[in-house]
Amino acid sequence: MRHYLYIWHDPTERMIVASGIEFKDFLPALGKAGGIVLRKGSAGTASKPAAYQLLARQQVPALAQEDIYAWGSHAWADWQEDSQGSAPALLDADVAAMLDHRGVRTPPAASRSRFLAFAHDDGWYLKLMYAAWDDVAALLASAIPPALGALDSDALQRGGDGYWLQGGKVDLELKTHDIDSVLNRRL
Repeated sequence: MRHYLYIWHDPTERMIVASGIEFKDFLPALGKAGGIVLRKGSAGTASKPAAYQLLARQQVPALAQEDIYAWGSHAWADWQEDSQGSAPALLDADVAAMLDHRGVRTPPAASRSRFLAFAHDDGWYLKLMYAAWDDVAALLASAIPPALGALDSDALQRGGDGYWLQGGKVDLELKTHDIDSVLNRRL
């Protein structure tokens, strides 16, 4: 986590947009998943599709040691094991549709995912789609250090405003995907 947090919520889309949350901040929440499907780098093209990795729960903590910022863009979706304890059988087209940042959508119930995420420059831009608000609330409770400020989770859940947290103070902020415009004003 960086020394600030910019965040807003669109409850209709079940989407959080943030700056200041890094992949390693998700590790406690992902420890309860069966694993993740991960795409490093660009989304690819029709003629050269992006590569995806299926990582089991035991492999996920090792990502904390990687320079994720150097990946540029990345996308991931967590998954839960089925009743036989196995990973989901995902088709390349399903993974591409889930993790292409131009088409990231709310996790369908059948996907066994709590989160679908697209990030650019780890910690700079995050678009997180979620299946249930309780999972997001738990994630934020563990990822936001108290020194940043006390975010009103109920107000965030309603989705009316964006928020800037820094130095123990919480300010209202515009809701935008243009993270640069916010950071240029605030930092």
